[in-house]
Amino acid sequence: MTDRRVRSLLPTARAHAAPSTDRYDGFLSYSRDSDGEFAPAFHAQLLEFDRRDDVPKLNVFLDRTGLANNPSLWAAIERKLERSDYLILFASEGAASSHYVAKEVAWWLDNREPETLLVALTSGKIVWDQTANRIDTISTTALPAPLAERIDHEPKWTDLTRLRQRRFWRHHADRPTALAELVAPLRGPDVSTEEILGAHIARQSSAGLRSRLAITGLGAMLVLSVGAFGFAAREANRANEAVNANAAHLLGATSHVVHQDDPATAQLLAVEAVHRLRDEQTRTALFNAVTANEPADPYLLRTVDVPEETELADVAPTDTGIVGRTDTGDLVRWNPDDGAPAVLRGDRTPFGRVSGTLHPGSVVAGSADGTVVAAVDDLGVTVGRFGPLPEGSTSRQTHLDLPGATAVAVTPEGDTLLIAWRADESGTHRIGSINLAGRDLAVLQSDDGAERPAEQRLAFRTKADTSLAVTSLAIGSSRTLAVADAAAGTLEVRSLDSLQPPQEEPVTLPEGGVPSPSLRDWATLSTTADSTTVTVHSWADGSVRSADCPVPRTWSDPRVVAIDDGTTRALVTTDDGLVVCEIDAGADAHRTWHLSGIGQTGPPVLVGTDRVAAASDGRIALWSTADTDGDVPLPSAAGAAAADGSPGPTAVLATFRDGADQPASTATSWSDGTVMIHGLGTVTLPEGSSDVGRPLLPVWLDRDRLLLITPDGDAYRTQGGTSAVFEAGFRDLVGPGLDRGDPACAAIVSAQRTPDDVLLVDACSGLHLLDAGLQERATHVPGPLGATPRLASPWAEPGRVAVADDGSQVAVAPRDFSLRVADLAAAARGEADVWTVRGSSVDQVHMISGAEDPSSRGRLVTLGLDSTVRLRTVDAPGAPESLDLAGTYGDVMAVLPGPNLVARNHGQALAFFDIETGQRVGELATRLYSPDGEAAASDVHAADGQLLVIQDHGVTTGWTFSDDQMIARACAMAGRAPTAADMPDGVSLTDTPTCP
Repeated sequence: MTDRRVRSLLPTARAHAAPSTDRYDGFLSYSRDSDGEFAPAFHAQLLEFDRRDDVPKLNVFLDRTGLANNPSLWAAIERKLERSDYLILFASEGAASSHYVAKEVAWWLDNREPETLLVALTSGKIVWDQTANRIDTISTTALPAPLAERIDHEPKWTDLTRLRQRRFWRHHADRPTALAELVAPLRGPDVSTEEILGAHIARQSSAGLRSRLAITGLGAMLVLSVGAFGFAAREANRANEAVNANAAHLLGATSHVVHQDDPATAQLLAVEAVHRLRDEQTRTALFNAVTANEPADPYLLRTVDVPEETELADVAPTDTGIVGRTDTGDLVRWNPDDGAPAVLRGDRTPFGRVSGTLHPGSVVAGSADGTVVAAVDDLGVTVGRFGPLPEGSTSRQTHLDLPGATAVAVTPEGDTLLIAWRADESGTHRIGSINLAGRDLAVLQSDDGAERPAEQRLAFRTKADTSLAVTSLAIGSSRTLAVADAAAGTLEVRSLDSLQPPQEEPVTLPEGGVPSPSLRDWATLSTTADSTTVTVHSWADGSVRSADCPVPRTWSDPRVVAIDDGTTRALVTTDDGLVVCEIDAGADAHRTWHLSGIGQTGPPVLVGTDRVAAASDGRIALWSTADTDGDVPLPSAAGAAAADGSPGPTAVLATFRDGADQPASTATSWSDGTVMIHGLGTVTLPEGSSDVGRPLLPVWLDRDRLLLITPDGDAYRTQGGTSAVFEAGFRDLVGPGLDRGDPACAAIVSAQRTPDDVLLVDACSGLHLLDAGLQERATHVPGPLGATPRLASPWAEPGRVAVADDGSQVAVAPRDFSLRVADLAAAARGEADVWTVRGSSVDQVHMISGAEDPSSRGRLVTLGLDSTVRLRTVDAPGAPESLDLAGTYGDVMAVLPGPNLVARNHGQALAFFDIETGQRVGELATRLYSPDGEAAASDVHAADGQLLVIQDHGVTTGWTFSDDQMIARACAMAGRAPTAADMPDGVSLTDTPTCP
């Protein structure tokens, strides 16, 4: 379930009052053919689950007689329905075909609110057709016709399939959550699932405590007996482990229930659940909490609502966050690390407009900590204070009447306000400073002498004339004030104390330039059909430097809006999203981040060294670029393909990570021969190389060296970044294996790194094991299917070769032949008999290492020719298990071994399924790159604790799924530490929460 209470599957309909005597909390409708044994057992558990002293016992009707056996009972059944508050439908294949279940459901839909119909799936499938926006009646096998025909939105239900399939379902970890989801609505509309779960875990904990006390007492009585105390201690430990597991599962279940309404709490609860117990349930809860953003953006930390339905019109960065003004005259301050935004309500009419230029400049400004905020419009300046007021102050906000105001600035300490304005009487432009230190804002302007000019009624400390029509003000170091006129393209620097004109001539600014906060640098943007370039102009020394800033082809109207004072980042806004580009001239690496997550992106700013904030529609979004290398752009051939409508290049991805806590290195090799290294750029082959433009297979030798292998066995190795040199003699190492067979077999179709070797696979499934140091002759193991090519390159047929994470085995899916698995350890020893047939012919194979379970060598996940996904243990005999992922899903496939999920494409999104049960557990709203209309399996790559997805702008690399990385991201997304109030009933907050 994905809501606090179990939701109906249907829209609102008419309702009729039911009698108020002899009431039932619920009526359980089920098929005796499908659930004749399970329904009565579950019914008994339902009645016993919420046994609290302060609430009445549940009364749920279950027909044990059977309407099918005695149709004359319908009148009695109808009376039971009339006296019931809820209908609980056990959906199954039997229920879908049962005339009498359909009759009960039809009566309910005609006589009750649809929100009172609860669905619990016991077998079969409920499939929603995303394209048609209706139930997929072909794939759905569990709903009776009267219900399936009236569903108009994607359904939600309680999943009992795993419970019903287990012999000992009463002890299944999902049982408490499933029962709580059904009990909560029966207890009333304001009762949440987590409240019922909390009460249950509290009773379990109390029972566990009594058990531990009894066992401890027994141990004390038997302490004289040999081993008695040890027995008691073991039993006490088991009781403690059971209580801890219950608490972890409750935390995970509560996180899942609340993530739509309160994502921050969901993230904190999921982290605490994994901290207490790492198992399938808690890790899936953590994955869901981290990927719950809609639409998903790996760099989006969180969005917050601005209080009191205000809408930000302009924002400005501070050292700790942002400040802003609204169209209704309010001031806003938000420090993401301090909680929710704060609002100062205005006491005047809404803000006026800011006129005079297309680049209004600094219309909002704040002190370094954001406690002092000023905003300018044509009528004057509004000044506000957040936090503690100076002694004797009575006003938090005031408006200074000053018609013609154009720009404003506040000193970092918040002790001085700078204003630029145009005097209407004289037509001259002026600058003034007002002392704020220790003063009440109410006395900055006096009503005395109303006939006097507005500027004479203000408490200016210093005023000065300027020849510039000021659009921007900025306070610099050494008590200086930068004054800019972007329209005229000039800038001058004055003394902050005297505001006297500069001795030097004004500096000429670039046309259309956007300033950094200090006005020391200005950025311009140029675009062509294939590229977007940001150029930084420094006024101090006149230097100019540029950097590519790739914008997705589908994002329109790019324009630069900000650069930071370190001139390391530029911010480009489009009608569809934001692009952050690294422009530091001192580094060879240039990175780009493509940001989305809120509609109609409003005023965006760069915050600190690694954050971006944007305001839109009463919300503020916060992105983080910390600890990431950005996105890898599409190659130029992709743009050319888009222009002429031809399919664009596909990609092969390779990653390398030194350790779980280290960043991953990523290489993207496109089918047009372009190779890009994450954070570095495009690889350059030696001048005159005949391999330019040929697809190259990437293999990481270590963090700094990338090996690029050609189809005929030649290779190049990068040195010092993106420059590659020919690896002399490499073909001689693998030559014996390549040259002795049919020449058609000699094509290398896969190159992957194992912990100790580089593994090459040729078109005939031949294996070539090469020492990672490239010093020893390769071991060649011929393929098992003769000399006819059966494999193509991964650009043409992705997913046909898979290597276990521990390098122990390789699975190969030859075209039109059965799946094969080879023992690489045996191959390395020179053994020839290393191949085993492990299944039928398939389109894709993925391997999950058994490293976490020493007793298992791993499992295979395959995509069949019929699009069926199957799971099997590598070494176990017998037929594979079907994961039963029926529905409107495509063939894009990746396996995430951390949370044990399978990913498939769902239109422009990725849907994730539990690898054990086949149940869908979540979705990422990606922008999958599909130049020919169909996303391919090569568009998704999962390795080294991260998920890489090829999207319409390139490769996004920010998604992570290793436990430690997801914990760190969840803590950052929540933006706060957990409190005791976040914990569900019966669970106490630990003394040292995982999120600080």
